[in-house]
Amino acid sequence: MSAGHKKITIGELQTGMFVVDLDISWIKSPFLFHRRAIKTKKDIALLKRSGVKQLTIDLDKSQMEIEQAASDAELLRPEQSEQLMDNEAQHEDGSAEAECELSESPTVTTPELSANSLNNPTVLLDEEMGRAAILKKQAEQAFNEINDCIEQKKVIPVRKLQPVIDDTISSLLRNSQALLTLMHLKRYEQKLFAHSFSVMTLALTLGIQQELSEDELKELAMAALLHDLGWTQLPLNLFGKPQKYSENEKKVVYQHQKIANILMSKSHNIPDKVCSMMMKHHERLDGSGYPDGLLEQQLDAMDRILILTDYYDETIHGLLDGPGLIPSEALRVFYKEAVQNKLDKLLVESLIKLLGIYPLTSAVELTTGEKGIVVEVNRAKPLIPVVRIMYDANGRPLLNPKLIDLEHDELKRQIKTIVGEIDETTDPQHLLLVNEV
Repeated sequence: MSAGHKKITIGELQTGMFVVDLDISWIKSPFLFHRRAIKTKKDIALLKRSGVKQLTIDLDKSQMEIEQAASDAELLRPEQSEQLMDNEAQHEDGSAEAECELSESPTVTTPELSANSLNNPTVLLDEEMGRAAILKKQAEQAFNEINDCIEQKKVIPVRKLQPVIDDTISSLLRNSQALLTLMHLKRYEQKLFAHSFSVMTLALTLGIQQELSEDELKELAMAALLHDLGWTQLPLNLFGKPQKYSENEKKVVYQHQKIANILMSKSHNIPDKVCSMMMKHHERLDGSGYPDGLLEQQLDAMDRILILTDYYDETIHGLLDGPGLIPSEALRVFYKEAVQNKLDKLLVESLIKLLGIYPLTSAVELTTGEKGIVVEVNRAKPLIPVVRIMYDANGRPLLNPKLIDLEHDELKRQIKTIVGEIDETTDPQHLLLVNEV
């Protein structure tokens, strides 16, 4: 336990304290964000009603009188202290899930959960990009710890995902384009983690837009982050293989959902809905998916969001035994498949509205002949995003790239076309390919 953290009973909880952990399943928490300040007595009543008996607070973040932050020995009766010590011992020997001790980014104000927040950022994109990069590293740490537990045949510590999911939702509400930018960047390593994190990011964004409930968002995020867990037991050279799978390789690859289901069944406090979504993420509405060939009436809204977001990330990053597509082309393919009833048409249309006609990181040529990268989408006016110009009208690279908001551009530049093929001819200085951070 961190030096600034202390365990208390629910009877000792007071307004002003900052809670970082509860003794109930995170999914059953009455609050979307597990780590939060207790602002009113109603908050305390909700926790009691949810069955909370013991919890952990962060003394450094709590706003209360110094004498209220006494030591555990002063606050707890002897039998309570012994019980808490027993609980700590369980965490240490692996028989229960250990606390997640990830470093935290600076505290910032997060808007209320609503679809409207996605289109009305409260912080600048550059500011949120820094937090997003830190969050991704934290998520990678938690993801790797889960993989280590799987290798050691221990219980999957799903509680380690709690702060990752909370912070991802917070970031999306402040400025959703930061994490969406990260998911579009070219990848070189940790493809399994990067894919899982990106699917969670996009699934939560679409889930918030579709106004899912707080519990549904938690379950969707957990399923998205763990959906390819079965790949940890398969040859990873097959994940994102650039050539078509052989028939034998297909048989191996098609087992990853069933393997994940077996791994999840060995853990407790994982909602059935999470496991169900994980099993369905390669299904299609017309029955052409796998492993069960389900039809649209067997796939609910949350299933369809995970199916679509997993498919999108696989498509743009070439994880489907073939080369990846640029985002705009992927969306074009998806719309065609939605018309064929393979994908949910309304969700595909919502995804296009979220990502824009010229999605983040798209390489574009302007009417002036200049070329650059889309760095911010204008959701109200999707034809006029913010572009970072990398080449002048004569194809010469700019020493100091120009950031142009097409909505307020004095030269009235417009996007002429998307640069579909990025090669030595279109991008001789390799300036239009945004690498992973």
